[in-house]
Amino acid sequence: MRFATLARRWHALLPGLILLPALLLVPRSGHAQSQDSPNKPIRFIVASAAGGVVDIRARKFGQRMADLLKQPILVDNKPGASTTIGAEFVARAAPDGYTALFGGNTEVVVVPALGMPIRYDPIKDFIPTAQFSLGYPLLVVNAGLGVKSLAELIDWAKANPGKLLCGTSGHGSGQHFICELLARSAKIQVRSVHYKGTGPMLLDTAAGQVHISIGFLAEVDKQYIKTGKVIPIGALSPKRIPVFPNIPTMVEMGHEGFETVSWTGLFLPAGTPKPIVDKLNAVVTKVVREPEFVSWLAETGSEAVTPTPEEFAAFTKAQLERWRKLSNDFGIKMDTQ
Repeated sequence: MRFATLARRWHALLPGLILLPALLLVPRSGHAQSQDSPNKPIRFIVASAAGGVVDIRARKFGQRMADLLKQPILVDNKPGASTTIGAEFVARAAPDGYTALFGGNTEVVVVPALGMPIRYDPIKDFIPTAQFSLGYPLLVVNAGLGVKSLAELIDWAKANPGKLLCGTSGHGSGQHFICELLARSAKIQVRSVHYKGTGPMLLDTAAGQVHISIGFLAEVDKQYIKTGKVIPIGALSPKRIPVFPNIPTMVEMGHEGFETVSWTGLFLPAGTPKPIVDKLNAVVTKVVREPEFVSWLAETGSEAVTPTPEEFAAFTKAQLERWRKLSNDFGIKMDTQ
């Protein structure tokens, strides 16, 4: 009798016991997921080669952000096609907060503005999540060329027509634009040589494979300027860079339009839930405001900034329009590889 009763009770409970594992596997709501995230490693996609300023910053900021988020942050370099390979990869990634584009200036603004064929929309396919810094680069020349100023470089180029080689981080990059602009402004012939990122570009500049290139202090100061391999001859900024007060700006030397603000930011795929966006923005803001990072950015010629996602989105759109106008005004289009 007791056995029959237990059997009936077990039979009644069985459907619920079978259903329980399935219920446990039902995905939680997006809100609940975003509250608990991150719960696995995050990938920062850098759309250029290792060794450039974006890669350097991705690794330094990523390490500190990983401490705060209590999850590893993996830096994944995907260079090529003027940074569009890495950008497209993020644009097509799942909008779950675990894949982000670290960079943005070239791939989200410059390349689209200059007419490069791309398979993503720089505005619709990304959420500008957090901005880290603003900075200005330097025009540097290989020390072996024997010139120490922009005027001397122009004289050399005129005496050696068609021989001046200008390294860029990729076809359609900001450096490419500056090479073209220098040729027009100084009325000299400049041949652009394209690399898959700033790192290999600067290595070849230091080795004399190309004569000039454009780099940031984080990229060129310790490894190339202080070792005497390259010489800075012009600042692409509205005023002189504090750590290099003796280097005149391009405007001071009579060349307009060279002010090239570069910025670093974090972009998530479109469709990422707002709580995830806001959480990453808060972590970035905390890191950027730490004295160590404010000082480090200043030493590399950059300024720490911490806009909201909405402010960063407005900034990105304004930058895109500015570069489109520059492209049209100077007639510089880079629509073929």
